[in-house]
Amino acid sequence: MQNLFEPETSDPSIRQIICALILGSDHPISAKEIQAILEAVAEDDRKEEEEQAKEVTDEELEATQEAITRIQKNGPPDESASEKPPVKDATPKEESTRATHTDIISISHIKSIIAELQTVFKEFGVGVELMEVSDGYRFQTSSDCGKWVRKMLNKGKPTRLTRPTIETLAIIAYRQPVTRSEIESIRGVSAGHVIKALMEMQLVKMIGRSELPGRPFLFGTTETFLNHFGLKSLKDLKPIEK
Repeated sequence: MQNLFEPETSDPSIRQIICALILGSDHPISAKEIQAILEAVAEDDRKEEEEQAKEVTDEELEATQEAITRIQKNGPPDESASEKPPVKDATPKEESTRATHTDIISISHIKSIIAELQTVFKEFGVGVELMEVSDGYRFQTSSDCGKWVRKMLNKGKPTRLTRPTIETLAIIAYRQPVTRSEIESIRGVSAGHVIKALMEMQLVKMIGRSELPGRPFLFGTTETFLNHFGLKSLKDLKPIEK
């Protein structure tokens, strides 16, 4: 497979930068956030170049003023005197090898690069996955490597959803916003303790009150629910088979 990290385009290290931003972020980072960071750094580079150009101009102006003062004091230079070399910039500018990426990178371009990175990490099987979740992109260890990672972190087996919690979570996910009585009507048993457990796991939350008599609480799923199941939105839920 072609090495997507090898410099070969007008923005040779854009892939490395995007990969580093996703890896270094403490939260799932969106394509829009990545675009904002790229643009901010490009603006910083532009201002730095302008400051450097201004410094060179000031040095040249100072050298010119010194030459004028010398002529006014000592008169024109002797033509027989050896000509002095022109004043050189004390800090010559070298062509920057940094990736400035001054061109505006579109959201679609960023997403296409991330899609390429996802393919690379998937096909090379490096034990890490680049996932798109509800609020952006994140790296996560492959589920196949989970027991080794948990051992390293000194964590026990992950909390597994019991059948009652799975059934209740499914009802809430597909029927939300939904009341406790509606859940219990579908399941045929009390759901209070199960709903409480799901809320403690941050998979479910109260999202309002119903207009029914007594104004019971309405329940719905959370961002944690989407991230836990690798969903970008509720639209990614598999349709219910009839």
